[in-house]
Amino acid sequence: MIRITTALLPLALLTGCQMFAYQEPTGADTATVTFTGDAAAQPAVCVPGSGFKDTREALAVKPWETNAFDKLFQTMKKSETVTVALAPSDQARVGVVFSEARAGGGRDRCRVAAQFEARAGERYQARFTRTDTGACGLEIRGEDGARADAVPVDWQCPD
Repeated sequence: MIRITTALLPLALLTGCQMFAYQEPTGADTATVTFTGDAAAQPAVCVPGSGFKDTREALAVKPWETNAFDKLFQTMKKSETVTVALAPSDQARVGVVFSEARAGGGRDRCRVAAQFEARAGERYQARFTRTDTGACGLEIRGEDGARADAVPVDWQCPD
């Protein structure tokens, strides 16, 4: 019996981890958001009633332009761009969590979120920025590059 339980433990852990990650909707009636950023961070999508859920991949930034990091990023589930599907909504919310070790101890952290109207079939770009002063920002643009009518919101999901 112990052998069976031990054999099933990795499967149970994998299933449990997947429950915490953002589950993308399927079908043709979705919008697409591609996250990019100037700092490594974790994108998240608001799931009403469940809170913000992390995407399966995190944002990564290459320290210099080379393909040497591609395999490492793939193994670590990181990418320079993270694309997810969203259910169309006039109150779609996406966000980014940043956390970095500080020299001398402690961490620099921030969470930033924005709400916008996500239309079926449309593609959006969510760009995460972090200034030298530590301020974080999130800008949402449409596929044509024009700013989407997005507003900053608290790190909360409506029920």
